[in-house]
Amino acid sequence: MKKRDIVIDADHILFFVAKANKYKSVFDDECNDGDDCNWGNEVDSFDLEPYIEHFKNIIDDYILTAEVESICYKWTIGKVRVILSDSTNFRYGLYPEYKHNRKNIPKDEVLEKLKAWARKEYTVIKNCEADDVVAYYVRKGGIGFTTDKDLYKGVNGIWFNTHQAHRCWVRTSKEDADKFFKMQCLAGDSVDGIPALPRVGLTTAEKLMNKYGWDWDNMLKIYKDRGFDKKYFVTMVRLVCMSQWTPKKGIKLWKLKDILV
Repeated sequence: MKKRDIVIDADHILFFVAKANKYKSVFDDECNDGDDCNWGNEVDSFDLEPYIEHFKNIIDDYILTAEVESICYKWTIGKVRVILSDSTNFRYGLYPEYKHNRKNIPKDEVLEKLKAWARKEYTVIKNCEADDVVAYYVRKGGIGFTTDKDLYKGVNGIWFNTHQAHRCWVRTSKEDADKFFKMQCLAGDSVDGIPALPRVGLTTAEKLMNKYGWDWDNMLKIYKDRGFDKKYFVTMVRLVCMSQWTPKKGIKLWKLKDILV
């Protein structure tokens, strides 16, 4: 039977646990995604252990979900990879405004201490986001667990959408992942502070690509027609791209010259 690693994007679990525990109880599923959570109230003192237990319980739940899937599709579980983002990453060096929309969010004591614990216990790749590492292992046949649509729509493979309101399996083909990735290169990502082309969202991006063609030459032309040069275009693609990290080579940035026809 084929072995598949379980690959967990654990950043969202940190936000979920810190938010749920802070405002209600340690087992309350109130906050589904860290991107939607607002921080503010200070916690004077707290016991970190219930937060850690909640974090581990969520990991166990994902593993159980994978075990059920493995029985249905006749594969066995290999390694369990719990991945967290480093405190900084290469994208800030490419574009200083990356995630600038999060800079003024007040620090949350629970979240910061939980992060510090988790980064010692689980996998953190220096100067990388969890997304880059999770994407690599899912492309290699792992089973990905995440709430992030950029991953389960933009990276080919088998995913479980862990959002509490939309828990479901997602199987993303290479063709669909490539299309979503290219659309996002035009539409940007407001959550991460990656700017879109003026008046271009995902729907408009798809229409533009259908009109001009789904290759990189035409994407570059769309950028130039709107007054942006090749250097800016390459920077935006590098911000979106989640295939720039490998265990052997580390970060190898996306290069336009490698794919232009």
